Amino acid sequence: MNEVHNFNEKDYIYIIKALAIFTIVSAHVGIMTNDSPISTLFSLILSSIGSIGVGVFFLISGYLYMKSQKSFKLFTKSKLITIIIPWLFCGTLLFLYVALRKGGLDVYNWFITITVHSHLYFLSILMIFYFVYWRLKNNLCFLLFNIGLSIISITLTGLGWIPIYPYINPFNWSIYFILGMLIKKYDLLEKIAMFCRKWFIYILSIYITVFMIYLFNGVAISYWKYAAISAELVAIATVFGTAVFCLNIKKINLIIYVGKMSFSIYLLHMALAGIFTNIFNKLNLWYLTILIPVIVIILTLTAIEIARCISRKIKANRILDILIGVRI
Repeated sequence: MNEVHNFNEKDYIYIIKALAIFTIVSAHVGIMTNDSPISTLFSLILSSIGSIGVGVFFLISGYLYMKSQKSFKLFTKSKLITIIIPWLFCGTLLFLYVALRKGGLDVYNWFITITVHSHLYFLSILMIFYFVYWRLKNNLCFLLFNIGLSIISITLTGLGWIPIYPYINPFNWSIYFILGMLIKKYDLLEKIAMFCRKWFIYILSIYITVFMIYLFNGVAISYWKYAAISAELVAIATVFGTAVFCLNIKKINLIIYVGKMSFSIYLLHMALAGIFTNIFNKLNLWYLTILIPVIVIILTLTAIEIARCISRKIKANRILDILIGVRI
């Protein structure tokens, strides 16, 4: 394996985002209706892979949050442009797509769709973290205390003892966001990356073993159940190690591009994910299930670039980029 002589933090984070968005898309295409054992296995594999990305994105978000040197006013203004506007715009498109098919075209359902009952819950929690931790992000005792609360919350959620909808419970995610903050606070990213690279075979072996145990028992890796925190941390370490090796491959620019576009893919992929999952189900193409995430990502990026090309011709590219969350 080639040595990483120059650790490029920016490229490394983009690669992590690219790997994470692949897992996010996998979570949204993993439900196949064919009852064959192999089809069920493929669905479990995609669902298990799909449990990785949210933790990774919260960790990276915490890292970048701690890295920011902006004042609260400038930080809030930047997030209004880079997150809230595309969130509202793309969330509304998603709502209309669902509402026109299933009904429920009203303000309440719109609000619930873009904040709770869709993959966009991530942004709701992220906004909570941004505001809650702003003044206390350098208070180590507070952060460690919240990690403890997060571990308790995830454990109790897995036991079914917390009645709150688990995806919208901030304590179920705060451990990963805080770990990202601490990694930046103590400048540990490169050290952790090199550690994950050095011990990658062992980390990957542990993750595969955990993966096989879950599959053997006929369940997908979960956010909350069956040693969820340990499984998530091993999965994140696997992603970190994989990202280091990706720094040396020839097609690195393509992976970095996917990472740069990961927020737009996240915002816009759901319709295509639903369409292709339905098509594969109707045609009984269960044996191609593993390919659906790649197809959805490629087509989402293609649609984005076509829209950007058209917007450049009518000189509306800056507006479109803001609306769909393009950060290039």
